[in-house]
Amino acid sequence: MKNHYLIFISIFLYTFSFAQNRASFSEEFSPIRTELKNWDPIRGEWLAQSVEAMAFGEAIPDRTFPESFTPYQVLLLVPQDTRSNVVRLSQERRQNSSNQNQWNTVSNYMNSVNCSPSRGRSYGDPHLASFDGARFSFQTVGEFVMMKSVTRNIEVQVRQRAQGNDFSLNSGVAMNVNGDRLCIYADDYPDADYSTPVRLNGMSVYLTNATYFLPHGGTIRRRGQVYTVYFPNGEVVTAKIRNARSRGFMDVSVTILPCSANDFTGLLGNANGSSRDDFDVPGRTRPAVFASSNDDYFERERQAYLAKDFADIHRVTMATTLFDYPLGMSTGSDTNRMYPMVYRNLRDGNDRARERARRLCQQRRINPLDMNGCIFDNMYLGLPPSPRPVIHDPTDGTVFRPVVQQNPNVNPTPPRPPKPNPRPVQATEVKDPSRGGNRPQPIITNPNGSTTKPVQKPVYKPKPKPRPVYKPKPTPKPVYKPRPTPKPRPVAKPKPVPGGKRG
Repeated sequence: MKNHYLIFISIFLYTFSFAQNRASFSEEFSPIRTELKNWDPIRGEWLAQSVEAMAFGEAIPDRTFPESFTPYQVLLLVPQDTRSNVVRLSQERRQNSSNQNQWNTVSNYMNSVNCSPSRGRSYGDPHLASFDGARFSFQTVGEFVMMKSVTRNIEVQVRQRAQGNDFSLNSGVAMNVNGDRLCIYADDYPDADYSTPVRLNGMSVYLTNATYFLPHGGTIRRRGQVYTVYFPNGEVVTAKIRNARSRGFMDVSVTILPCSANDFTGLLGNANGSSRDDFDVPGRTRPAVFASSNDDYFERERQAYLAKDFADIHRVTMATTLFDYPLGMSTGSDTNRMYPMVYRNLRDGNDRARERARRLCQQRRINPLDMNGCIFDNMYLGLPPSPRPVIHDPTDGTVFRPVVQQNPNVNPTPPRPPKPNPRPVQATEVKDPSRGGNRPQPIITNPNGSTTKPVQKPVYKPKPKPRPVYKPKPTPKPVYKPRPTPKPRPVAKPKPVPGGKRG
């Protein structure tokens, strides 16, 4: 009882402290809210409320204007003068406020529009291009962190499944979109729902060509087999689902805004502008195999280092995973540290197959930096060339028109189950002498509270007549009749000679 009392007191004090911080932050945030409302009464009010909710990790309010944008995309369309005033006010409040964590979030969000984007990707079987331009093959099996921010509530994880003994493919991607756990599966679905590859916080999401809103400010759009996720802070993740040997896999592209140095970790590097430290392992000296030598031995040693030491520091655990799992499965079910069994490179392939793959990749205008990966995929697995995805900016060509009245812009309402019967039925036991026993009869409860007993009428059901059993007629046995004995043919008598006997 004492422990319960202490827990209740702790919860009460935390709630009271949170309410005080929320109120004080809202008061400090009021000049920014006024600045945004002066720009646009409806869009500015929504943007101010969204930024304030993001500072406390809360769900943002519903959009009340026709555009389906994230808070970052709306901020991009705010006039430069208004945006400069908002940035200046946020920096002033950040220096003189006790709500440092909240103002750090607001300041990072406001400054994100001035940061240059960096892109990394994982494609094919698979080949990785880091944010700083390093390129390498990563034929491993397991679940890994592709990108994770130190200061922001964002993360991207990838699942790689084995394809034979020496290749692997991306079968799924999971991400933390500012507090929403979003997963997209190309293969190995976590449940029996194969009608959609998208799961939001463990629940299936069915997408059309329209934009789907995530609770904490992000959006997801689908074009064919390409799924694009826009983060509320400006990051973008694309997942293109493809097929190889009747199995689904995907290419994953991640675009970030590295506003501060050393804010990112993961397979795609730290986005600090230098590719030399993208493969460093904490506490270990950079191995000598990363010298400029292209010798076959050094290349295989680099592959072994990446598949073992480098992979282990980026593997996820059950405490850090963002994926969904079927009953009895875990992240350990998708881990194989002995993989790959054989390290492949371009020198191992057939010369004619290699040149044929090279011509095909050149015809598809693959970037020269991605040429080796394209040749490798086509030569060994027959994968068609996959150029770098074009990230579509939904704000291109957008001009805000004045909105006179607030109109909710929300996700389509899912189909509702049928309404329950307003007149509930209560079963009771009544005597039914016609049937020789008791059987339940309904008592109908009317909306005003009274009850109505139905007239008990015996219901007689005629006994079903037994169906006649078909018996085939017996086939009569043939009666043997002996063949009649043919009568002897009469012997012909000689004709008498005319004239009588001769003496």
